[in-house]
Amino acid sequence: MALEIKENRGLFEILGRVTSQNTNALKIYFDTILESTEIIVISIENITEMDSSAALFFEQLYKDAGKNNKVVSIVGKQNNAISKVMEITNTDYILSSDRT
Repeated sequence: MALEIKENRGLFEILGRVTSQNTNALKIYFDTILESTEIIVISIENITEMDSSAALFFEQLYKDAGKNNKVVSIVGKQNNAISKVMEITNTDYILSSDRT
């Protein structure tokens, strides 16, 4: 499944594969969103595949938002397709325990 982003009332749901091949497009997309809003919630519960570059991308997005006084909440702890990569890269701490 190709990468798809659906937005509904400030919740950005990412579907499909997230790999090093499309993280630059995600960066541009979310940087643009964060220019005009203070808080966003990103759901990665429906990502079907993620590589280590993608996990590190989400960590960097999370950190950069905080440095710019923005809030990025990332939900997806229940997604077994990505949990192993998030654990291996030590990026699972960015995942919010709250479901939206």
